[in-house]
Amino acid sequence: MREAGAGMMLWPNATRVLGALGLLHGLAAHREPTTRFLVRGSSGKVLMNIDLPKFEVPAICVRRTDLLDSLLTAVPSDNIRFGYDFEHLDQSPEKVRIHFANGAVAEHDAVIGADGIRSRVRQTLRGDSAPVYRGYVVWRGISHYHGYAVASGESSETWGVGKRFGILTIGNGNFTWYATMNAPPDHRDASYGRQREILDEFAGWHAPVIDLIAATSDEEILKHPAYDVLPLRRWSSGRVTLLGDAAHPCTPNLGQGGCMALEDALVLAKCFARESSVETALRRYEYLRRSRTRHIQQRSLLMGHIGQWENQLVVKGRSVVTRLLPARIFERNLTRLYSYNV
Repeated sequence: MREAGAGMMLWPNATRVLGALGLLHGLAAHREPTTRFLVRGSSGKVLMNIDLPKFEVPAICVRRTDLLDSLLTAVPSDNIRFGYDFEHLDQSPEKVRIHFANGAVAEHDAVIGADGIRSRVRQTLRGDSAPVYRGYVVWRGISHYHGYAVASGESSETWGVGKRFGILTIGNGNFTWYATMNAPPDHRDASYGRQREILDEFAGWHAPVIDLIAATSDEEILKHPAYDVLPLRRWSSGRVTLLGDAAHPCTPNLGQGGCMALEDALVLAKCFARESSVETALRRYEYLRRSRTRHIQQRSLLMGHIGQWENQLVVKGRSVVTRLLPARIFERNLTRLYSYNV
């Protein structure tokens, strides 16, 4: 049931992929596009007002379950099997053989490891590549809000001292929110529950922060430590490669984890269609994706470090500098990030 608390921002680079798959119209229906992004202080003071560039496709926020349901409609049901826990693989020049915990063995022309940040396929290919904890936890939720503290088409992130709070509009009075807090990697929920803990941590912050938290029950609030993995030197070996968080997991600060997986999938499909052999297609795919994904990993890590600063003097300086910097600098950066065309 906790999946109800997961929302996902589909920036234009991802909605362009969904458009190419014929899935964008259904997902965008009845959802309000994001047209500007605010950076605020905890009192609500606007530090920067960033207009999103005029892309040909919208930036929308959707429930993760809605996105998965939409993607599943494009895949024949008999192509999906559950209960197969990957153990190991071996390959010859012609085939890859996969061994599962239930004793099953499958043989294919290629294997794409899309099994997340703790990928077993990555461990098989690259050895030790353990996730790195970046010093903070992230709570997420979805709730209803019908007040006037959020304008139409507006999303935001608020910076505090070692804490942040993000608000992303879904439409029809629904919002997905996220809250971050510096904490040790073994941080445990408070005995009185997640909602109460977050309410205490963000007490006194501007509207509608408290309203959004209060409208989300403990069971609907997700919590994840912020991890990534150092950029890999190689993703592929022979007829096996990696995709999405298995290949290039990043911290969530740019909202690009799922978006990068969608980009990967379309690039990989095009490489298979255009190249004469599986090995050549996989090498081409990795070559095309390496620079962009590394840039996003590094930039997301940097933005997280800046957002989680907790030295009072440094935080005050961050607010002053953010107010003085021209918004157009960030708008140009957003263009580079979100206008990527697969």
